[in-house]
Amino acid sequence: MEQLSVVTLIKFKNIIERILHVKGNYQGGILEMTLVVDGNLEVTKRKELIPKLIHALKQQGEVFSNVRFNYSIWNSDTEIISKVCPMMLAVTDTFYREEEKQRDKKSLEKLLDYLKKFHARSKIIILVTDGNYQIECKEKLKERMQPFLDKKLMFLVTDGENIKLSYRESLV
Repeated sequence: MEQLSVVTLIKFKNIIERILHVKGNYQGGILEMTLVVDGNLEVTKRKELIPKLIHALKQQGEVFSNVRFNYSIWNSDTEIISKVCPMMLAVTDTFYREEEKQRDKKSLEKLLDYLKKFHARSKIIILVTDGNYQIECKEKLKERMQPFLDKKLMFLVTDGENIKLSYRESLV
């Protein structure tokens, strides 16, 4: 299983800061954020990775002490399960008890449509994936990223050995 290195955590925190400080994004108060987890990821990998990310966010500062936390599992183009819960609940093993690994083909454009409709209020959206999704058309993808997803969406792609973080420019 891959390790979240110190360098990767620093890069993660820096991207979060960039997202928070985009003009017109977060302006104080209770932060709303969404964590989207690809159903293709092994549950053991989720149990290892997500608590580390949440602890890194909690260390970021007061902004993350009181968060409206949306947790979504992207199982397929037609099935995205979302729930609102305390952020620290995602650190416990029992939180992942009901989840199963899925192996459906997925379209990134359809996920972006969903995020625009149901998570538009989120100031930070983190997608944790293994990278096994399809991009049907890069032009449509650019279109769906506007007007706000391109400034709020961070990708964390893990292939089992490495973790790659990306924000904005790396998608299109």
